[in-house]
Amino acid sequence: MSAPAHIGRPMGADGEQTRRRIMDATMKYVAEVGYSNATMKAIAREAQLTSAAIYHYFPSKESLVVATLESVQEEVVGHLREAADQGTTLVGRLTAVFEEALASVVKYPSIARFEATLSFESSRLSQLAALRSRRREAEEELYSRLVNDAVARGELAPGTDPQALVDVVISLSSGLTYLSATTTPERHRAAIRSVEAILASGLPVVGQ
Repeated sequence: MSAPAHIGRPMGADGEQTRRRIMDATMKYVAEVGYSNATMKAIAREAQLTSAAIYHYFPSKESLVVATLESVQEEVVGHLREAADQGTTLVGRLTAVFEEALASVVKYPSIARFEATLSFESSRLSQLAALRSRRREAEEELYSRLVNDAVARGELAPGTDPQALVDVVISLSSGLTYLSATTTPERHRAAIRSVEAILASGLPVVGQ
């Protein structure tokens, strides 16, 4: 198995960088084999470390996977929020968010498969279920804020149902995430471009 593209610096870096490299290897390896089949020994090998080094930072596989999921979710959601503030219209802001989501997949190619495989473990691992729920709530809050801002600016056509529009955007986001986990990067990228074109031409904004 090939060595991962490390987060941070290579061997010899300080503790935080080593911890980040372990989580990077965890995301890549769990995405490939699933949570149940992953072992601390195999993750250590992926990270080019000893098992003892892994246990120095994380006492168990569950704690390692939970820490990895929490870290990557916080980073990605934070970047999505920052991207949302770059546009001046609802379409522009949503486009910026989808572009940032694409950038996250480019940076972490295993992220969607990692999150998808953990969905099967949520029923028995309460911490994973809580993190997945927090991610869904954060995305709904983000899209609700964007739509409500558009309403306040008078940007949406009269009679538009804000919650229905939020639900549509969430559905698009979920579908793109699923596509990222199950198909090629090229198809995922093409789908995002198509969604952006639909947003530009199909939202019920004033003036269309």
